[in-house]
Amino acid sequence: MSNKLGVVFVVIFSALAILLAQVFTIAPPTPDVVNPLLTVKLKSLSRNDSLPLQISGRWQLIDSKTDEVLIERDNFQGDLVCDITGPKLGPYAANRDKVYLHCDGEDALRLDYFSYPGELIIEAERNKLNQYHQLNLYLRLRLEDYVLGVICGELPSQTPDIGAALEAQSIAARTYAIFRIQQGKRLRADSRDQVYIGSDQNTWQAKDAVHATRGLVLSEDGVILPSYFHSNCGGGTANSFEADFSKTKLSALAGSTDPQCGDVYQRWQHTVPVARLDKLSAEFNLGDTLQALNTVSKDIFQRRLVMRLQGENGHHDLSGEHVRIRLGLPSMIWHGLIINRDGSITITGSGNGHGIGFCQEGAMRQAKQGLDYAAILQHYYPGVEVEALTANLFNQ
Repeated sequence: MSNKLGVVFVVIFSALAILLAQVFTIAPPTPDVVNPLLTVKLKSLSRNDSLPLQISGRWQLIDSKTDEVLIERDNFQGDLVCDITGPKLGPYAANRDKVYLHCDGEDALRLDYFSYPGELIIEAERNKLNQYHQLNLYLRLRLEDYVLGVICGELPSQTPDIGAALEAQSIAARTYAIFRIQQGKRLRADSRDQVYIGSDQNTWQAKDAVHATRGLVLSEDGVILPSYFHSNCGGGTANSFEADFSKTKLSALAGSTDPQCGDVYQRWQHTVPVARLDKLSAEFNLGDTLQALNTVSKDIFQRRLVMRLQGENGHHDLSGEHVRIRLGLPSMIWHGLIINRDGSITITGSGNGHGIGFCQEGAMRQAKQGLDYAAILQHYYPGVEVEALTANLFNQ
């Protein structure tokens, strides 16, 4: 009798095990679409250079290819070095091309005296002689944590009465991050993408803005919008297609007016030295000297969209934004240009940044005037849709 009962229990247990296995096979954990992981490049570290590193609590250094735990310790204070053996944490050499540093607890990681959430990815780069010569440092973290660090990096989040601007910026920053992920790009933690500063300067105002807009993004015709933003539009924003920021015409990035940003008292003056002008000529094989810098096209706000570089070997047309970056100018809205006796040029202009999309100074002013985030976003992205991030939208 007992043997028969044993057989019955074995059969029942086996059937239950198979059923449970099927359940877990059919319904694995789904990824968090609203708050996905992303990667941000923090900085690069050259051979024999170092950065101070501090870890609070338990940490592991893990081989990214095999997930093998190479080192596991409690706490750390020392330097991260680009060594001849690759990444080196104090006395601990990784001897790997790519590792990641996992720390228990939030803000347990401090790099170069700044606190960060998430995991630090360390990629060792080799030169032509197959020697390690550079470490590229990336942070892997959740989207909402990233957006919070961007809000505090891009706007003075403790300023009174700008809550609506912080909310609008949160949605724009979140959207831009998704746009870059869809392009297969890693974000950079500076103004080439969005300024991300970690968690040391997080404010309650910024946290409230990110929480209030969690998962909200911008779209046009059901597609994530490349939600560019900048500091000051200088009187009006540019058309992204005409400024060569988008390959197709986008109605939400067709431009908008903002006269108060063009106030004459906010104008800047900048001198470009001869060496920088001549370097621009040499870059495009026009000769050793830049002989002329002429405007090919501009918009109604006097923003130079296309410039013609003239040298002794010919000319080359270049977008205004590329000229701005190479000459170190605040913006391409020019009101005057003087050629100095030494060959340098002094330009007077308005605005700050590329001038596409969301204007931060204008948004803060509108927030103080009582506009909500929806009205601010509609002003700078006309006709845009604000919607919740879904799997379909994310996986386009």
